[in-house]
Amino acid sequence: MTGSLSGGFRQLTFTLMTVGTQTVTVTDESNGSITSMTSAGIQVIPSAADHFAFSAIPSPQVAGVPFTITVRATDQSGNTVYDYTGDAALGANTGAGTSTPTQITFAAGVWTGPITLFGAGASVRLTCADFSAPPRTGTSASITVNPASFVKLQVILPGETAKGGTGDGKDGTPSSQTAGTPFPITVRAVDAYWNVVSGVNDRVALTSTDPFAGIPAETTLVSGQLIFPGRLFKSGTQTITARDVDNSAIQNNTSGNVTIVGGAFSRVLVLAPGESPAPGTASGRTGAATDQSINYAFTLTVLATDQWWNPVTGATDVVHITCADPLAQLPPDQAMANGVALMNLRLAAGGFQQISVTDVTQPSKPGSTTQVRGISSGFHLEAAVSPSTARAGEPFTLTVRVVNDAGSVIQEVNSFVTVVVQRASDGSPGSGTLLTNQFQLLQGQRAITETYTIAEPIVIVASDDAGNAPATSNVITITPGQPTAVRVSSNPPWVGGFRHATIVARVVDDFGNGVPAEPMSFALVSGTGTLGATDSMSDASGNARADFLSPRNPEHDLIRATSNGLVMDLDLQVAFVDPSAAVGTAYSFPNPFHPPTQPATIAWKITDNANVTLRVYSQTGNLVLKKEF
Repeated sequence: MTGSLSGGFRQLTFTLMTVGTQTVTVTDESNGSITSMTSAGIQVIPSAADHFAFSAIPSPQVAGVPFTITVRATDQSGNTVYDYTGDAALGANTGAGTSTPTQITFAAGVWTGPITLFGAGASVRLTCADFSAPPRTGTSASITVNPASFVKLQVILPGETAKGGTGDGKDGTPSSQTAGTPFPITVRAVDAYWNVVSGVNDRVALTSTDPFAGIPAETTLVSGQLIFPGRLFKSGTQTITARDVDNSAIQNNTSGNVTIVGGAFSRVLVLAPGESPAPGTASGRTGAATDQSINYAFTLTVLATDQWWNPVTGATDVVHITCADPLAQLPPDQAMANGVALMNLRLAAGGFQQISVTDVTQPSKPGSTTQVRGISSGFHLEAAVSPSTARAGEPFTLTVRVVNDAGSVIQEVNSFVTVVVQRASDGSPGSGTLLTNQFQLLQGQRAITETYTIAEPIVIVASDDAGNAPATSNVITITPGQPTAVRVSSNPPWVGGFRHATIVARVVDDFGNGVPAEPMSFALVSGTGTLGATDSMSDASGNARADFLSPRNPEHDLIRATSNGLVMDLDLQVAFVDPSAAVGTAYSFPNPFHPPTQPATIAWKITDNANVTLRVYSQTGNLVLKKEF
C-alpha cells in the first residue's frame, strides 16, 4: 500500500488477513536516506466462521475401506476458527447413505477422523454443512473411489436405476411389462456395496419364477455387466434370478417383483385332469393327463386365455366340446363364467382319445386340443391326512378319494365311508376318539376336518360300502394339547413316620395326555414334613417329581404343585397304620421279636368302641401277658 504525506502526515486503512502476531513497516520510497519503521506486534484473531475446508485427500480410495480426513471451520480468509464447536452433516455426492459417519462434531474448529465411502466413482466429493440458516458449507477436491472385490450379482429391471453404495443398490421399482413383449434386463457383477466391478467375464445362469420365461439359460458378462432382452409370459408377479456359474462363492441375486400383464381374450384352452396352464409354451399346458375310467365321468376345465395362454377373466363366451370317441357322452354347450367353464365328459371306448374345445360365440377365436386315455380297471380308495402333526383335540384334514389304477378320481362313485384309527407302530386300535367315523363321498372324494384325543402316532384306515379296496393314510403324529390341569399323586399313597414318598405332579391337557417341558414347582402348604429334591420341568410323559420326608408322628401334610398358573393340592396322610386297611388288622412297630432299645407299640384297627383283650405269647406258646382294655 502506498500514499503521499500531506503536511508530514498520512492516514491509511488496511485489513490484516492472517491470524497471528503481525507487524506493519513504513518506508520512504522518495528518499532512501529516511529510516524505515516497524510497528509493534499486532495480534490478529480469526473472524466468525464462514465455511469449511477439507485437507488434501489421497486418491484413489477403495469402497468400504476407511481413511482419515481433516475438516476445518474457517473464516472468509481461510483461517481456522478455533472457538467453533458445532455439529455438521458430512456426506458424499454419490448419494445419501453412501458414506459414514454422517454427522461430525468440531473441537477447537477442527474435526479429524476416519470416513468410509461406499459408492465408487471417478469424481467423488465430500460436502460438510452445519445446521445454521443458511448453512455454512464446504466441499472437498474430487477423488477416485474404486470398487471393492467382486462378491455378488445384481439384476436390474426397467423402472430401476443402479445406485452403488446404497443399502439395496438401486432406486425405483420395476415397471409393469406386457406378457410376451421383450424388455431389457441388466445383470451386473458388483462388490459388497453394489458398485459394478469391471473386468469380470463370468458365465451367469438365469432362472425365473415364470417357468416358461424367454430368457437365456446361460450368458456371459462383458467387463462386469450385460444388458439383454427378455420376455416373460406368465401373468402376475414374477422375478428373475442370476447365479454365477464359474464361481459358486459369488452370491446369487433375485430381481425385484415385476408385474406381467396378460393380453386380451384371444383363444380357448381345454385342460384334462392332471394338466395345468403353462403360459408361454406352444400348447399352453403342462403336466400329463391322467387315465380315465370308461363309462365314468371326469371334469374338463375350459379357460379363456390371451395369445400366450394366460387365463383371462371376464369372458362369458359359450364353448363346445368334441371328442374322437364316437360313443362318448359329451357335455352340453356351456357359457364360461368369468373366463372358466367346468364340463363333464364320459368316455365309452378305451385307448387315447382327442378332446377339443371351440368358441361358439366367437368362432374366429382359436380353440385347443388335449388327449386322454380311456382305461378299464378296478377302483380303490386313497386316504391322506395333513398336516403330518397335530395337537390332541385340534383339527387336521382327512381326504378320502375313489380312484382308478391311474390315480384319476371317479366322480360318480359317492359311497359311504367308514374310518378307524390304528396305532402307527403296530397296527393295533388307537386309544383315542376320532371326531368323525363315517361320511359320504361327494363326486368321488371328500375332505373333512377331524380331531383325535390321544397323543400317539396314528394312521387312519378307510373302507366304503361299495366294496372298493380300503386305504391306509400316511402317519400323523398327535402331540399333547395345551396344558389345562395338574394332577398330583403320592407313591406310596400314605406314608409312615419318618419315611420317604415320591410326589408325582402330572401336567395334562383336556384329554389326560401328559404335556412335556412345562415348568413345575412344589411347595409344602401345611404340615411338618420336608420337601427334598424336586423337578423343575415336566418330562416326556408330563411328570415332575418331588421327594417328601414325613415327620415322626401322624398328621396330614398339604403339598401344592404349580405349573403356569395351574394349581393342584395333595392331602398326604402320615400314619402309623394303613388308613385304608381292613377292620381288625393289627400292627406292631418296631418288630417286637427283635426289639431295639425303645419298647414296641401294638396297634389294632377297630370301627367303634369295644372291649379289647390283648394276649402276648412266647414262641413256645406260653401266655406271657393278658390285658383287657
